[in-house]
Amino acid sequence: MGQALTGGTRKDSFYRSFALLCNHYGINPVDTKGYAYPYSKDVALHEAGRLLNQKYPQHIELEVLENNGNFIVQATEICYTGNTLFYIPVLPVHYMRQDKKHRKAARLLLCIFSYLYHTAHIPYYTEDSFLYWHYEMVSEWITNDPDDWEQTEYYEYVSQLRAALHYGGTMLRRLWNTVHLDRFGEWLADFKPNDPFDKQCYSVAKKFYTLWQDYPETSIYTNADTSCLPNFDNGDYDDYECITMEKYIGFVASTEGWLYENVQQSVNAYFNESVSKQEPVLKRCFDGQPQDTDTLGFECRLFPLLNELCYLLNNYDYDTKRSTVSA
Repeated sequence: MGQALTGGTRKDSFYRSFALLCNHYGINPVDTKGYAYPYSKDVALHEAGRLLNQKYPQHIELEVLENNGNFIVQATEICYTGNTLFYIPVLPVHYMRQDKKHRKAARLLLCIFSYLYHTAHIPYYTEDSFLYWHYEMVSEWITNDPDDWEQTEYYEYVSQLRAALHYGGTMLRRLWNTVHLDRFGEWLADFKPNDPFDKQCYSVAKKFYTLWQDYPETSIYTNADTSCLPNFDNGDYDDYECITMEKYIGFVASTEGWLYENVQQSVNAYFNESVSKQEPVLKRCFDGQPQDTDTLGFECRLFPLLNELCYLLNNYDYDTKRSTVSA
């Protein structure tokens, strides 16, 4: 039989690993080695966790693993996204392009869209995607039984559907052309705001451009947690089990009106059947091996920026009746 592991060995291995964690994250918690063990370990972890979550925007959880008779500290970094739907409306920019006063601001917003589409890989609702499926369901619900609706309601709903498809397709064709991504920096440098709204557009565009320069190839899926995914090798898996990244992040037509209300209701009903949610996660074991240079810095900057972008677009004042195409 192997020799029993002594408390001293456990304590020593824990503090060796704990020192590596503190060095990696640049924190200096109070020295607890003089306390009785294992109480000293619990206090050390509590204090380190407090300091980490004061210093870093991502949530960091600590736990102790046993590996070949040694205690190893593991840190799990999580970028919490809450219950927010990061749905980016494209129709406001379509109409903004028709306003001479804000046409150049709209071009900057299209640069953001192009970056989010081509580099961050945010899905678009008229292409094969989770949101496309929900738009299709709402469309079939309306068009398959026209006699179930009041005539004026029916024409209004169909016109919103047609606008979402027609103008959404127009915007997507603009995104396919990478000119907005290629000239993002040039157009940003040349932009001269005309009013407070232009200044807001410039501010948001500048932040997204800086994010792109700092993380030129990072997408929303780079650090997406895979441990929450169902076992796809098992034929019994249910796609409802996990709310994956592309289900709560995407481009939509608009976040106003009857159409979006029903798309959102359909999405929420789907989410109510789910048992887990995929978020950006990094795990680090402090076992003496070199640490990866990966961080959640991109995600911790992206999600607040998406909120800022959506707020800007949702508060752009345009005639909502224009978001229809006659049935």
